[in-house]
Amino acid sequence: MMISSSIINEVKDHAIKVLSKQLPDNMTYHSINHTLDVVASAEEIAEKQSLSKEDLEVVQIAAWFHDLGYTKGCEHHEENGARMAREFLESKNYSSERITLVEGCIMATKMPQSPQNNLEQILCDADLMHLADQDYFEKADLLHQEIETTKFCKIPENEWLQMNQEFLDKHCFFTDYAKKNYEAAVKENLKKVRDRLKSWKKTEK
Repeated sequence: MMISSSIINEVKDHAIKVLSKQLPDNMTYHSINHTLDVVASAEEIAEKQSLSKEDLEVVQIAAWFHDLGYTKGCEHHEENGARMAREFLESKNYSSERITLVEGCIMATKMPQSPQNNLEQILCDADLMHLADQDYFEKADLLHQEIETTKFCKIPENEWLQMNQEFLDKHCFFTDYAKKNYEAAVKENLKKVRDRLKSWKKTEK
């Protein structure tokens, strides 16, 4: 069972408040719902591993903070999120060593993901767990909309499907739990993307 400590409750309240009040309206994918999904996925993966209470806490905190940087803009959002986490945790007299671990988890989610330890692997897998979701296309549509509105560019449907295909084809989870339980679902979504792309090409002929 995941721990529910005073600092976790404070982090949760803070993250929800910041995301609810400061996140730009055009962040249709990286919304508070995405953060809630990542927290749930991180907890699910972490529960299957023999982590200490302290490490479980680090994963939970990092999950809550990992996208807060989007309130400062899309560019360097990981760095901004890590900085925001440090400032908040320092104000709560949280362990400096643990703050560094939280920062590492957040920074590891920067694409291409580069986790250096188990805690970072857990958050990286949780951050991209939507790739295995049954509602993958709904979330992909939200991301498509977000990219177009934040980067002021138009991405045609065929190009978007091609980008999705390439990303799913290259993606690999890091933790044994995610590999065992979710890689098959990612491959199924990849097949669905390929099928849509084929259908689109047929209609364009």
